[in-house]
Amino acid sequence: MAHSVRRAVAVAIAGGLTAALTTAGASGTAAAEPPAQPRATASGFLGAVAVTVDGEPLAVGPIGACDVAGEQHSETGLFPVDDVADFWGGTADCTRDEQGNAHADVEGRYFSTSILRRWGGPRIRVSSFAARCDTTGKGSNTVMELGGVYGIDLPENVQSNHTITIPAPDEGEPPLAKVVINELVAPQPPDGSLAVNAIRIELFPEGGPASGEIVVGSAACDPYGASADPGVAD
Repeated sequence: MAHSVRRAVAVAIAGGLTAALTTAGASGTAAAEPPAQPRATASGFLGAVAVTVDGEPLAVGPIGACDVAGEQHSETGLFPVDDVADFWGGTADCTRDEQGNAHADVEGRYFSTSILRRWGGPRIRVSSFAARCDTTGKGSNTVMELGGVYGIDLPENVQSNHTITIPAPDEGEPPLAKVVINELVAPQPPDGSLAVNAIRIELFPEGGPASGEIVVGSAACDPYGASADPGVAD
């Protein structure tokens, strides 16, 4: 059965940031240079693979990445990763608007992985996925979307960090994988930054013939991520 999901989350920074400007006390001395103001940052990518299977490591990605401080637009076609996963392309856009807020918008067309089938597990597929984030004056917010999900069962209302354990076919064996849907990553204590992974698949979380993870659709935003150089414009 296919499932479609859309979830939005916001995080606000507690207390904000304060800055003090110190002036010289002696007559005729110049005021101190004001500190560079922090600038919002955003980044995103379609997918990434970092796994070890039967002792052989495989690391690919990030695939189709963007960053407001670098490559702001990426468009990718079919991107197979060995026999582990297939990313069927998509776009990633990272921008900063006139108000200084940063945005990351990742949209993928199709994803599938059959890696679990070699141990008797399911093939996991999604017909479309998206991960988006935006910074605001008070923090960051994210939106995650999945369309046509096959191979795993999702409830009607999917909460943040919804976790599915994929059992081994033989009773008593360790689980094949842990799948996290709408995974949110935020520092503690909160600083306004927020990242979202549409899907993260962790192989054999309790140990087994494989380890590592596959990430599908990721976006990260930070309202105070970098300091601006007043002499450099976008």
